[in-house]
Amino acid sequence: MRLAALHHLTRKTSVLAFTAVFALLLCGTTPAIGQVNPPAGQAKASDTIPAGNPGDSLKYPIQDRRGDKFSQQPHSSIDLKYPKNNIDSIEYDPVTKHYYIVEKIGGLYYRNPTYLTFDEVMHIRAQQMEDDYFRQRADVLSDLNRKLVMPKLSVTDNLFNRIFGNAKPDIRPQGNVDITAGYQGQNIKNPTLPESARKSGGFDFQEAANINVIANIGDKLKLPISYNTQATFDFENQLKLDYTGGPDEIIKRIEAGNVSFSTKGSLIQGAQQLFGIKTQLQFGKLSVTAVLANQRSQKQSLSLSGGASSSIFDFKADDYEENRHFLLAQYFHDNYNKAMANLPAVNSPVQILQIEVWVTNRNGATTDTRDVVGLMDLGEKTPYLTSVITPTPGNTNNLPYNGANNEYSTVISYPDSRSSSYVTSRLNTLGFTQAQDFEKTYARKLAASEYYFDPQVGFLSLNQPLQSDDVLGVAFRYTLNGQIYQVGEFSQDVPPDTTATIASGTSKVLFLKLLKATSQRTNLPIWQLMMKNVYALKTKDGSYLSNISPTDFSLDVLYNVPSDGTKRYLPEGDKAGLPLISILNLDRLNSHNDPQPDGIFDYIEGKTVLSQQARIIFPLLEPFGKDLQAIAFSSTASQPLASKYIFQPLYDTIKAIAQTYGNLDRYEISGRAKGTSTSEISLGAFNVPQGSVSVTSGGTVLKEGIDYSVDYNLGTVKILNQAIINSGVPVNVQFENNSSFGLQQRNYLGLRLDYLVKSTPKESFTIGGQLVRMGERPYFSKVSIGDGDPIRNTMYGVDFNYRSEFAKLTRWLDKLPGYHTTEMSTIQAYGEGALLKPGHPPQIGKGTS
Repeated sequence: MRLAALHHLTRKTSVLAFTAVFALLLCGTTPAIGQVNPPAGQAKASDTIPAGNPGDSLKYPIQDRRGDKFSQQPHSSIDLKYPKNNIDSIEYDPVTKHYYIVEKIGGLYYRNPTYLTFDEVMHIRAQQMEDDYFRQRADVLSDLNRKLVMPKLSVTDNLFNRIFGNAKPDIRPQGNVDITAGYQGQNIKNPTLPESARKSGGFDFQEAANINVIANIGDKLKLPISYNTQATFDFENQLKLDYTGGPDEIIKRIEAGNVSFSTKGSLIQGAQQLFGIKTQLQFGKLSVTAVLANQRSQKQSLSLSGGASSSIFDFKADDYEENRHFLLAQYFHDNYNKAMANLPAVNSPVQILQIEVWVTNRNGATTDTRDVVGLMDLGEKTPYLTSVITPTPGNTNNLPYNGANNEYSTVISYPDSRSSSYVTSRLNTLGFTQAQDFEKTYARKLAASEYYFDPQVGFLSLNQPLQSDDVLGVAFRYTLNGQIYQVGEFSQDVPPDTTATIASGTSKVLFLKLLKATSQRTNLPIWQLMMKNVYALKTKDGSYLSNISPTDFSLDVLYNVPSDGTKRYLPEGDKAGLPLISILNLDRLNSHNDPQPDGIFDYIEGKTVLSQQARIIFPLLEPFGKDLQAIAFSSTASQPLASKYIFQPLYDTIKAIAQTYGNLDRYEISGRAKGTSTSEISLGAFNVPQGSVSVTSGGTVLKEGIDYSVDYNLGTVKILNQAIINSGVPVNVQFENNSSFGLQQRNYLGLRLDYLVKSTPKESFTIGGQLVRMGERPYFSKVSIGDGDPIRNTMYGVDFNYRSEFAKLTRWLDKLPGYHTTEMSTIQAYGEGALLKPGHPPQIGKGTS
């Protein structure tokens, strides 16, 4: 019966079905589902080897499985596997729709066949798929939590361990490197251009890197590196090698890269912003610290007295402010010296009542904006363009007003002159030249807080300087002897056309008095309207002062005599021996404003000084030019000397050309100014190196965080101890400024020796010595005196520090009536001395200048 059934099963089986089902059931591990029933007429599969008897002597008895291999767990790890001649197969019966599991050894049946129904097969497959799904999810989570595979470095060499320590090398880089590559081009479809000029382009390649590396080689060597190609300042990139020795080693520390050098004294101070190599060695009781580096900062100092910072300013006479201060008309230019001759009284009958200032709209303002046209000869009695403009007769005082010549009446007589699109062509038709006789621009009206003007002297001072191609125009109204005059047009005189737009070209333009054109032309009268006698107070390092006060203000005008230094007076001429501030009318008054010179600069707000802007104004338009010649070289005997002292090119040429006259450019302006009272000191520098700020008051070193605080990013120092400000004792701040880095190469050499004579818990005594050399490399072998003279200075110093407990002093103090103490008394002594040896770089020989 069994053979007949098997023969029938084999005859009905499809080989293709066998292969498919075998692949379906054998992929992956399947869970046990229990034994299945055989088909009708066949017995269920049973064990071919009976179970072991309870009396078996095996400690781990081996038992055969019951049922098919899908219903039982696989063999134990200590069990033998099936032999190779054990053949398993799965046969499908399309009649019963069952899957039969057949196991043979060779050609003989090893077990009775078992079968699985279709639903049981689908259940097994579903379990397999669920198993595979959760295994894949588990593998993904494992990959996410797995640390990056990094090679583990291990060093067992004894020499390596002695040098770098016993720890393993640990290198952890962080950051990113961005590379952008592409092509940028354009194709201009302009038939007027040649074919080769219509297409242009090129390869565009950009890269940026921001890398931070923390590396430890052993437990002695560290490599902290921070590099960013987009850093604002180069000193923000930090590169350092730091090696620290053991307690019994001679080499205590070696640093390379960004290092600092500190000293214990106050006469010779160290530096924080250095780039080089630094070593610290220990020879018994002797400690040696040496550094060789480039200095990336410059030492500077500020002083504060009574809550106000005091600074020293020093600049040359050729450093006047351009494109910022203007006279309103040629009338005010001709009468300027007369109006300022008897300060504080102003000799001028004019009183300006109203003014509007218009400049080229650069900031995209949308309110108080108009198309304006500035006319150079507007309101002038003596016009420059005489071929077109004729003066009005009867103006004996040369007063400026719109009717002083026929220019204004001629221009407005044409209706198209009000149109922003046609005004340029109309003026060209009338004979005016753009950029010479007129300028047209889209301008904005300045607020009253953006400028200052003197209503009597007639000069205008802007808070911000103009760009070289900006246009400046004004309209003003003034009174003289009860009569009102007007120059230019005010915005309310010609209301804008609300229906017009700028694009349409129909908006109404304003006609103004032109004070500055798009280009500087010294042959035009407009050149005389720019004031060249106003100076901004500036220190030697290039920082500008602001908000000064008359307290402790001093100013001197000096003349640099070749081979004899600077003098406060002129060596020759009619006024030889007199102070220059008196010759230039800067010293007429005493402290009570009486007309009696006292040798001190006359501080007159709004006339000689603009405190808020920290500007000084000379009462002469050309103080180092023809005005000085008229005062100091007016006699026949002194006239031949004038060519040596008169700096006339300063006023007849542009500033850049005037500065090339080294034989005449010998005047300097120097002094001291104090800011307004405040507890905060602005250092005039940003990103000040950490730890480079030191503050002293009356010779006492103040403590950071207790007496003062520092904002190193903004460059400010705030005095926290109010008693220091109230006492009025001067406060001195010394700091390092990074702004000069890259402009001058400075090499720095430092050596510090410390010898410990005695060190006990009750007594200590140390002796120290140091040497510091700082040199600058000049750009040229010949340099100008006072203009960044390169130095090569060396300082030598010695110091000592002694401290000892003095118990007897405590007992002596206890004998005082009403006084008792249990604290240990100490005696401490400190002293230092220093010697400066100045020098110069060898590149300039014996000091060629």
